[in-house]
Amino acid sequence: MNSYHSKAFVYHGHPEQVTLETLDLDCGPNDLIVKVLMCARCGTDKSIFLHGHKNVDPYAPVVLGHELIGTIVEVGNNVKNCNEGIGYAQGKKLSPDYLSFSVVERVTFQSRIARYKNGLMLIPKPIANLSFQINGGYAQYMRVPEDMIRSESVIRVPEIVSDEEACLIEPAACALESIYATPHPVGVDKEGRHIYKAGIQSGGKTCIIGSGTVSMLYASLAILEGASKVVMVVRSEKKEKLIHQILKNQVNVYVVPQLINSTIQERLLQEEKIVHDLEEMTRGYLFDDVVCACSDPNAQRLMLKLYTREGYGVGACFGGTHSLVDQVDIDQNHYRCAKTIGTSGCSTDAMKAVLQWLYEGKLSFQGFTSSRKFTFDDSPQEFFTTSADGLKPVLYPWESRL
Repeated sequence: MNSYHSKAFVYHGHPEQVTLETLDLDCGPNDLIVKVLMCARCGTDKSIFLHGHKNVDPYAPVVLGHELIGTIVEVGNNVKNCNEGIGYAQGKKLSPDYLSFSVVERVTFQSRIARYKNGLMLIPKPIANLSFQINGGYAQYMRVPEDMIRSESVIRVPEIVSDEEACLIEPAACALESIYATPHPVGVDKEGRHIYKAGIQSGGKTCIIGSGTVSMLYASLAILEGASKVVMVVRSEKKEKLIHQILKNQVNVYVVPQLINSTIQERLLQEEKIVHDLEEMTRGYLFDDVVCACSDPNAQRLMLKLYTREGYGVGACFGGTHSLVDQVDIDQNHYRCAKTIGTSGCSTDAMKAVLQWLYEGKLSFQGFTSSRKFTFDDSPQEFFTTSADGLKPVLYPWESRL
């Protein structure tokens, strides 16, 4: 058994914040040790840094970070016997193939060791969460405990999938999870009960409010799901240029004029214009699917106004606002027979689906992360709060600018 000295950004709870420290790690008999290659910052990590989190602070100090790719550097001598499944794998005997981990294999992780019922991931009372109760990926090394192994939370990454794409599998799967939860009616049974098919409406129109990495992940998935038109609503011409640079002509972009220090009435008037403009872009139809891929409460209010008047549109709330949304017109759901859904996290199956599509070349996330490489030479404050260049910031634990 080896010992590992690992630089890490350690979260001490709010308001103590995050400090750069060196941690000592050992590999137990039922553990893996992983060398972290890249770890992308989740929006939740920024929120934890700024405001704390009721489900994280009691476990501090803890290393955050769960969107990562790493290589195995040590395998505990009893891992091959950890074959009693839990969580996602509850009731299964884990296969010898899965448990035959070897040094230098690249892996990513399902961060939520959740309980499941009828194949559905249960939100409350998970067994554990990576970067909540288990030290995560803002570190040079990470210990992978037995619970993560037994829940089949360790996912091997083929060589053909780049490191950048691999660290985006988890956030892409979170987007896919909400797509998989999106109900579109396809008919009725003999008693009139609606029959639903989950997913983006094939041949329909999709609107995504937001411009960052997660928004572009959603756009890529919507295109793969068969949307005939994808419109992204952004806040600046700079964001418009960024999207066209990465997604080319696969999407249309609508730029919302900026209102500085505006009142709610001014925003409501602006939203009327946005709806009018988007009606013109869609020949009066608006959208079958509307995704709010940002945490702005104004965006969630706008989302409800963009459901098609033909009926049965669906909105997906991806980013939590952490605040009340003023002047929401919930009648949009009523009069347009629409539905608004929310999801949190992703299932292991959704992660495996994203990985398979990357492997098959059906998806590509190249260029979806910030071009700036953050390292431990940067202050925690800078890494956790940066907007970077409008894309997801990534920590490279082994690089240095000094």
